[in-house]
Amino acid sequence: MAEAILEVVLETLSKFLQNELGLFLGVNQEIRRLSGTLATIWAVLEDAEEKQVTDKAIRNWLQRLKNAAHILDDILDECATEGLRFQFERQNCRSANKVRHSFSSSIHPVSVLFRYKIAKKMKKIRALLDEIADEKRKFHLCETVTQRKNEVIEGRQTGSVISQPHLYGREEDKVRIVNFLVGQASSFDDVSVYPIVGIGGLGKTTLAQLVFNDEKITKHFLLKIWVCVSQDFDVKRMLKAIMESAIGHSCESLDLDPLQRKLKETLQRKRFLMVLDDVWNDGQDKWDKLKYILSCGSRGSSILVTTRLAKVASIMETQPSHQLSGLSIDDCWELFKQRTFGPDREEHAQLVDIGKEIVKKCGGVPLAAKALGGLLRFTREESMWLHVKESKLWNLPQDENSILSALRLSYWNLPFKVRPCFAYCAIFPKGKEINKHLLIQLWLANGFITTHGKLDAEDVGNEVWKELYWRSFFQDAQGDEFGIVTSFKMHDLVHDLAQSVMREECHILDNICSDDLSENTRHLSAPIYRLKRSHSGLSDVPKSLRSSLYVSNAVSSVSLLMKCTSLRALHESGSDTVTELPSSIGNLKHLRYLNLSGTQIKKLPKSICSLWNLQILILSDCCNLTKLPKRMKHLKGLQELMLDGCSSLTSMPPGIGQLTSLRILTRYIVGKGPRLRIGEVGRLNLQNNLTIEHLERVRSVIDAKEANLVSKKLKELSLLWDANIEPSMQENVEQMLEALEPHAKLSSLHIEGYRGAHLAQWMSNPSFENLFEMNLVNCHNCLELPLLGKLPSLKYLRLSGMYNIQYIHNETNTSVTAFPSLESLELCDLVNLEYSYKDNIGGNFPCLSRMFISRCPLFALPVLPSVKDLVLIDCKEVSLSSICNLHNLRFLQISSFQELTTIPQRMLRGLRDLEQLHITYFSELESFPEQMLEGLNFLQVIKIDSCTKLKSLWERFADLSSLETLEIIGCWELAALPNGIIHLTSLQRLVITSYGISDGAKSTLTPIMLEVLPESLGQISSLQYLMIGAFQNLASLPELRNLVSLRTLEVTHCPKLLSLPTSIQCLTNLQEWRLKSLQNLALLPNELEGLASLEMLLVEDCPKLPSLPTSIQSLPNLKTLAIGDCPELQRRCNKETGEDWHKIAHIPCVKFYHKAGPPKTKRHE
Repeated sequence: MAEAILEVVLETLSKFLQNELGLFLGVNQEIRRLSGTLATIWAVLEDAEEKQVTDKAIRNWLQRLKNAAHILDDILDECATEGLRFQFERQNCRSANKVRHSFSSSIHPVSVLFRYKIAKKMKKIRALLDEIADEKRKFHLCETVTQRKNEVIEGRQTGSVISQPHLYGREEDKVRIVNFLVGQASSFDDVSVYPIVGIGGLGKTTLAQLVFNDEKITKHFLLKIWVCVSQDFDVKRMLKAIMESAIGHSCESLDLDPLQRKLKETLQRKRFLMVLDDVWNDGQDKWDKLKYILSCGSRGSSILVTTRLAKVASIMETQPSHQLSGLSIDDCWELFKQRTFGPDREEHAQLVDIGKEIVKKCGGVPLAAKALGGLLRFTREESMWLHVKESKLWNLPQDENSILSALRLSYWNLPFKVRPCFAYCAIFPKGKEINKHLLIQLWLANGFITTHGKLDAEDVGNEVWKELYWRSFFQDAQGDEFGIVTSFKMHDLVHDLAQSVMREECHILDNICSDDLSENTRHLSAPIYRLKRSHSGLSDVPKSLRSSLYVSNAVSSVSLLMKCTSLRALHESGSDTVTELPSSIGNLKHLRYLNLSGTQIKKLPKSICSLWNLQILILSDCCNLTKLPKRMKHLKGLQELMLDGCSSLTSMPPGIGQLTSLRILTRYIVGKGPRLRIGEVGRLNLQNNLTIEHLERVRSVIDAKEANLVSKKLKELSLLWDANIEPSMQENVEQMLEALEPHAKLSSLHIEGYRGAHLAQWMSNPSFENLFEMNLVNCHNCLELPLLGKLPSLKYLRLSGMYNIQYIHNETNTSVTAFPSLESLELCDLVNLEYSYKDNIGGNFPCLSRMFISRCPLFALPVLPSVKDLVLIDCKEVSLSSICNLHNLRFLQISSFQELTTIPQRMLRGLRDLEQLHITYFSELESFPEQMLEGLNFLQVIKIDSCTKLKSLWERFADLSSLETLEIIGCWELAALPNGIIHLTSLQRLVITSYGISDGAKSTLTPIMLEVLPESLGQISSLQYLMIGAFQNLASLPELRNLVSLRTLEVTHCPKLLSLPTSIQCLTNLQEWRLKSLQNLALLPNELEGLASLEMLLVEDCPKLPSLPTSIQSLPNLKTLAIGDCPELQRRCNKETGEDWHKIAHIPCVKFYHKAGPPKTKRHE
């Protein structure tokens, strides 16, 4: 990779000669000599790079060259920085006559001292490079003519939406696996584990993806989960990743026990397919722990594993592994051909024979065929194809068949400017998603990409990324709603290639130990989840560092990083160790990229304003940050300033408009001073996202026009007024909003706190063809909406706190469909809203699938057949009667109809596709119409919450053959459960309690009046989860012997319950048993031997329970016993001294705890 830094240095030297900077600093002669020396080295560099793979002496020579070139790069960067400083001082000089326009005219004393130091450094580095240049002769390197130019060819551009190529030669493998999963595996009671085994690059992950997305699989499994495991098989991390994949969004950080319980609740009663991709762990104990937690799904649940290691497969498998072999030569050729010639490209006859010979060298490995196909995709020169076929790299030792040779060939044939961009990816952990924008920012900071013609650096970065993607160095690209790639991954073997190129230059810390770090380490990463802390942190880091990612996690003090004066990129996003920045950050004169997002910093040191080269400053979600330095206008090179989520920041530094290089500013707070007005925004060429706050401080329409938003290529715009101001404080507010018209390519608009009576006309202009989302919030004085129905692409519309509007759409023209693309409509606090559109015209809202309506007392629910999800909160009663017209409804939630004592009988009539029904916060509701649920054959979930006066449920449940979940929470006056629940033949989850299902116990509970549970409850053989709680007068439970599918049983807050039925021993599939706040429970059944599947027993706040039955010794799978606030029971179970210790000594994990403190765990080996 010496060519990368050498090219940067040569280009910089050339610029110095052109703009007289060398003359200004008195080093022009040294620059000319250095240029000549480096040019002689450049001539042999390509030959040296190829030979260093097998010649250690040349490899060491290249390392010396790189080290020297990096030193020279720092020196030249110092010179350029001094030039910037001088120019800034000249521009700020009061009298233009004091300074002439040429660099060479300055005789400032500081410049004289600087010239002396730079000249001394130049001579020293020139001598070293002369020595290195002389040394090259002994290697007999061949000179080649290599043009230094931007080689990312614009003709290779591809679309933003990444399409996956056709899969060749794996149809039989896919059919075999799919048939097993939906056939044989569906009859297994325990979760089946089916490994796919094969060497790297064979397409194990691609095959698993093909299976995962197969139509039969989607229909067969209720829940599908995908987790990329890689080499970090930490059980807690795995559980969190599984949970997030299962629920579809990130979840809060929990301790292992609550995380385990939440996951079990998520997986229970569901037949799931889980893919564990790229598993390396061969530790039996870790897998056993994970499998124990995962063995809670319905019958037929399966885990598909991909791994390179047969040992891993043997540990995990419950079924024989699927051994994946290489592709046939014909399939490999088809893949290569598709990658090389494309689906519609003409094959070149003279290249076909050569191509087939190349394919034979791929050894049937798809990744090799794709990589070489990508390499030759854009060339039809026969000599190039022959060069690949006859390359000496095929003769190198192979670790993974022929794949590494193919990847090396692809790398060495990358354009010079693209190679360092690829190799730099070694700084990211193997197997992890890589944020594309972050990667391009880091490329820019390290000088790997620069502006080129009309393309800015970001555009060049996108072109480089596409080049690497189409050459198969990147894969698994993920995009946003517009199809623009946001993240991607690298195959493990490709990552190995990047690491082999970078060698010791790039290092990822696994342990806090500096033994593996050398003076050649320039890029260092320390992701917190990888670290295994053995002491307080690194005491030293290489001074040569240029990139530092999360390294504050591994050092004793962040001040240590301030000594790395060559740093170009400092990324500490989310680090809890960074609470303040030392003023010594001003010493990092080369710093281009600084990311402190999500840290606890309160302010930035003034010295940060001396970082003349800083291009990217990310402070997002720094919630404690209260102010920015006043002299930030000095950061002339700043291109991105991210301030979103800085909730404590109340003002901007003055003169932000002087940062003319700024193209991304996520937040601007209008101030009252002359250099704090909205006009500062107008001086900036912004793009992407912008939020402008405190628009009530804009003084006039002229000021608003100076923002010049219409010229800025913004994608998302938020305009915020302080809703607490008096309307009279801002005149002409409507004209101001008109003056704030954005660019027509806007995709999202948010307006909040606007006090005008009318919104801007531009908001309904059909030329906003990309506008897909609009939020209008607390525009209290607005009388009507503009014709938003004309917007062709609007998908999401939210209206909240607009007290005066009566209609959503006022258009009376029946020839045009209103809201042709709208999918989601949220209406909140619209107290005068009556109808969706002024005239009841059919055909509008043709795509609307989701409606959320809250506190709209006059609103008449329209007849919209396309609606599938409906939430009604605190609306008028007549809207409930209209629900029956929404024939395609799948999800219905009605809430906070405070005065209703019953529900309209016809409300659900005809909703045959309804799957979920939620009824919550009906404070006066006493009963339901008996025929209300008739015909709901597909209803799967009923949740009734906080209907405090509800006395009874439906007697008949016969029609609810599909019901799987019934939850009744906080219905205090419920007197009985109907015997008809025995007809719920598919019921898997039943919850009856007086508080939320979350784990937080409340100090006081309003009990439920119910005194007796029906015997029919014990006859629901499909039930898997049963939670019974807060029954003040419940003295006994029904017989439970027929609950043969029950996995979890929780009984809580039943003070009159003295004992439990002996039939509990018949629950042979019970895995978790929780007993909480049963103050008078005096004994457990003696015969528990039948609970062969029990894995966890929790006893909490049962003070009268003196001991555990002897039969607990006979439970072979009991792994966890938790005892909380049971003093006598805890005393008897104390290790070795307690009378009951011998009964529980075999249990691996025993916990004693109090609700006020953390559990104390005793683990037995």
